Amino acid sequence: MFLWPNGDLGTADVTPTNADTLPPVARALELVSGDIGRLPASVQVETPAGYEKIDSPALDLIKHHPNEYQSGYEFMRYMVRTLMLQGNAGAVIRRTRGGELLELVPVLPDRFRIQYRPDGSVYYRVADIPEDLEPDRVIHFRLSGTAPLWGDSPVVRGRATLDLLAEQEATGRAHFSTGAVGKIALTSPELIGDAAVARLRESWKASHGNAGAISTPMIMQGGMTASTVGANLSQSDWLKARNFSTQQVGMLYGIPPQMLYADETGETAEHTYSQLRAYVDSCLSHYTALIGGEIQRKLLPPGERITFDFRHMLRGSVDQVVAAARQAIDAGVMTQNEAREMLNLPRIDGGDELVFSKNYSAGGLTDAEQDEDATDEA
Repeated sequence: MFLWPNGDLGTADVTPTNADTLPPVARALELVSGDIGRLPASVQVETPAGYEKIDSPALDLIKHHPNEYQSGYEFMRYMVRTLMLQGNAGAVIRRTRGGELLELVPVLPDRFRIQYRPDGSVYYRVADIPEDLEPDRVIHFRLSGTAPLWGDSPVVRGRATLDLLAEQEATGRAHFSTGAVGKIALTSPELIGDAAVARLRESWKASHGNAGAISTPMIMQGGMTASTVGANLSQSDWLKARNFSTQQVGMLYGIPPQMLYADETGETAEHTYSQLRAYVDSCLSHYTALIGGEIQRKLLPPGERITFDFRHMLRGSVDQVVAAARQAIDAGVMTQNEAREMLNLPRIDGGDELVFSKNYSAGGLTDAEQDEDATDEA
């Protein structure tokens, strides 16, 4: 039985519209959508020397004012949350008559659909918009699915797991509301009629059928005895079952279960970094790849791309960052300004030159030692 927000109990039927009433799913949605909404992003243009960061009206639109009702964070959070529940998230692209970007208007997931023409081309139908919209007028983030241009909902595909989680929540609530007493059997050496059995059941339910009545004494007469029938659901058993389902939700979205508050002991700082690394690699990077690809195709001119920066999520303590940056500067891998950027410090003059430590010369020798070696060999 599934406990709905209004308190009613019904057969578990988890759908994309109610899945967020399950705590692990709600945590996954807030975690991923919030993190992606906060990720620093930049637009880069391809040059002969590689990609260089540039100013972009498209990035300004996405990150700061996508429309008159939402901030950039709110827009991206909504799009990612919808994507995680429905498998698809859409927004209409509005431009000026001159073709300049004006705003991005998100649409409800059940209000837009992709359609195929006889010649194989596609277009979008959006509710309340009478005309067909060509693909370049709609931002469409989609997960993988059985159809090439339409995503499948993780909630639908993971229905068995989420239904089990819903059943566990409702079962636990019903069980612990009776004080976790379990199923009780009353045994009497005497034959009791049907009417007396019915009265006894109602009396027992009224006196002992809720957690508040756990202190009510049981008074047995006529040789009657009481015993628990079947397995008793203890708190530890219930927590184990919930942790199992939380782990399944983590697998569904590629999130380490500890980040969904699954019970975990013996956690260390190194373990935490491993969790963050797995979270970035198996979850966030996949979402940003499909988001970045759609933005690049629909909003950026050829030769430009959008990138998302995860460095702040994987950064260690200040002393660890400084030590790593110093080693990278000495090895000629990083400039001083690149290191200062990692520490959110302003750039300095002359900080863009690579500096090689003497210890990194050939054979680990200084210039003087190499000259001396060359002289000896001559």
